[in-house]
Amino acid sequence: MKIAIYALLILLYSCGFGENKASKSTDHAPGSTKTDDPATTVSLTESTWKGWQPPAELSGYTLNSFAADPYKNMGLYSALAVYEQGSTVFRVQVVDGSTDKGKSEIRDHLRIAEQNIDSESPYGYEKTLERNGVKAKEEYLTAAGEFMVRYHFKDTYGISVKSNVGSADELWDLIGQLKLEGLP
Repeated sequence: MKIAIYALLILLYSCGFGENKASKSTDHAPGSTKTDDPATTVSLTESTWKGWQPPAELSGYTLNSFAADPYKNMGLYSALAVYEQGSTVFRVQVVDGSTDKGKSEIRDHLRIAEQNIDSESPYGYEKTLERNGVKAKEEYLTAAGEFMVRYHFKDTYGISVKSNVGSADELWDLIGQLKLEGLP
């Protein structure tokens, strides 16, 4: 039993669950602008990532931070947007799979189209499904109270979403508002 608990904790940690929320910073990097809300101290980059700029608001969720290429790896291009509404956080990461490093990073996203998963346990569930015109892998971890969705988009991008929203339907509604069609 202890081994199963340790394995679950390792799995949660490796998936990024349990990470601290994006830290707010009062330092503003060159080429960034502060959001319009004077109560927030989060910087947003002026330039958009490959022509895609996440919406400032999604159904009451406010864009807390947006980082283009947050990992700054040569050959791996990505964007990370974090939305918040109270204690609910909605994170979306877009990874460009057009490079060798990018393809390696989104290899799990590429396999989803070939998978048919449908499993459930007291720890949560994972399943593949078609939603909003794409085949996706949807997961829920009961202990963390978090959903995670991954899918391959426009034959190029790996989209990963993680949130502690109240339901999978709410999560998919937020995903639909991201305007990802603006990705080249």
